[in-house]
Amino acid sequence: MTDAEALITRLFDAYNRRDFPAFAASLNDDVDWPDQMYGERGVGVAALRAYWVAQDQAIQVELTPIDFGLEADGRVGVEVNQVVRGLRGSLWSDIRLRQYYTLRDGRVSRMDVVRLEEPSLAP
Repeated sequence: MTDAEALITRLFDAYNRRDFPAFAASLNDDVDWPDQMYGERGVGVAALRAYWVAQDQAIQVELTPIDFGLEADGRVGVEVNQVVRGLRGSLWSDIRLRQYYTLRDGRVSRMDVVRLEEPSLAP
């Protein structure tokens, strides 16, 4: 496992534990992150914290990294399985994504995401 893969794996672990301080420790202060709920972007750890709090009040998300790869532009690409549930545990979607991480000084400075497939919605 490369240093970049280890960093991003720790990021996923902290995310799934809902441990924001550990999650934020892997980010640059001016991190640029997508707001997938509203199709916007947040810049900075404080903006990401606000996004995290809003998301936790609406849904439960679990991310599982499947495959890592280094992109031609230097970003780290990660194929991810994303499971989204309502607050009572009902399945909303189970999809594959490709997340792209830009690293600077050993931390994440930007994340971009692309959906690899259409969501499979629960009946």
